[in-house]
Amino acid sequence: MGQSNVVLVIFSYGMSATRWKQMGILSKEKVIFEAYLNSGLAEQVVWFTYHPDDPALVAEEQKAGRLHPGITVLPAPAWAGTGLGKLFYSVAGPWLQRDAFTQATAMINHQTSGCWTGLTARLLLGGRFVYRYGHSLWRRHLDRKQYARLAFSWPLDRLALACSDHALVCTESDYRATSGGPNVSHCPNFIELESTARAHDAPSQRPNRGVYVGRLMSFKNLFNLIEACAKRQLPLDLYGDGPLRGELEAHAAKVGAECRFLGVRPNHEVRDALTQYRWFFLVSNYEAMPKALLEGMAAGCVCVAAPNYGCAEVIEDGVDGVLSADWEADSIADAMARADGPHMDGMASRAMTKVRDQYSLERVLSLHRKALLGGDQ
Repeated sequence: MGQSNVVLVIFSYGMSATRWKQMGILSKEKVIFEAYLNSGLAEQVVWFTYHPDDPALVAEEQKAGRLHPGITVLPAPAWAGTGLGKLFYSVAGPWLQRDAFTQATAMINHQTSGCWTGLTARLLLGGRFVYRYGHSLWRRHLDRKQYARLAFSWPLDRLALACSDHALVCTESDYRATSGGPNVSHCPNFIELESTARAHDAPSQRPNRGVYVGRLMSFKNLFNLIEACAKRQLPLDLYGDGPLRGELEAHAAKVGAECRFLGVRPNHEVRDALTQYRWFFLVSNYEAMPKALLEGMAAGCVCVAAPNYGCAEVIEDGVDGVLSADWEADSIADAMARADGPHMDGMASRAMTKVRDQYSLERVLSLHRKALLGGDQ
């Protein structure tokens, strides 16, 4: 490798720094890339995104001191974020931006969706490609019985694994489905422990209130969560937004649930607020490696999750959290009842220890270094 390492990051399909900013997650998503720079893994990080305004946004964030100056963004065409233009850019982008792609020491995709951009660059232009297997598209399509999409996502996954120079697989179950060779690593999600390192009240000493953080989407199973909270007479705050907000507000009123819909807030604000809640919920029909759950555990909340494969890999039922028997409101309420009692503080403490030991930024960064630079670097 040359003396100056440049890592090119391929954003997920259709995603942009502008969209991250709108969703309130830019401060969270940038962390690993700033760690590349701060640790000396890379001297420059280049973002391949889908919004023409991203260069201006990045410059504004850097001027305000909110983004590392070593991050640059490739200017996307005005048509790259809309309709067929987005699809075309995801395939032709490496050729249109070939100078940046060929000068990169290595490239890595941010999520599985859109990984074909890196695969195209690897096959067309050469260079080192790290396949970050962030969430399993084919498993989601299989779970949802979306067989037409599965016919695309399964071969894509196998091809990306076969053609990448290294694969970073987020979940244990997806890792077991690979060859498990030296160029495949189990690399879970992470959280910044520094931001959650201060002392917290034990959950039994906090207000008896629950919290959910994420998009207001159908697969998040929020209607059943709201109904379960109504059964337990537990107030619930929901951070995030989405197309179901109006319906969820109406449902909360119908079932008599005390809910506050707090909208999109900056990640640091949400992370600070989590330490004030006794309960954290993530009862989705589908999750891969849920970062929101890790943040709830790190904040010392009692975590109740549904038995989707992502949450079930993180939580050991009854030890450091509780898994519901299924996705129905009665089962979620039963899980809350199982977690309620003098043992809740011990569960929360074990959850915090697990996050510190297994999901730290430092551990994940060392795996990224090996994948991106190869060998023992």
